[in-house]
Amino acid sequence: MASTMLREAALKSPKQLYKFLLRECGKLPKEAQGFYRHSVKQSFKQHLIEPDEERIQQIMKKAVQDAEWIVKKYSKQEETSKQTD
Repeated sequence: MASTMLREAALKSPKQLYKFLLRECGKLPKEAQGFYRHSVKQSFKQHLIEPDEERIQQIMKKAVQDAEWIVKKYSKQEETSKQTD
């Protein structure tokens, strides 16, 4: 939880968030990276002209939380896979 708050505080602009999310995709297995990179790009394009600053902050906060959840999900899958090998 604390790491999420630190990341949210460090990401001041949508451009910083975009770069962060693409870097996070690199932590995923190769077969999932393309899907999530495409998803990040589409979401960025979709919200590019969002005029409401409060809404932008909400979107950014949710994106960081989602990214952390996805990375954790795949990390757990890898751990489980390694244990069964």
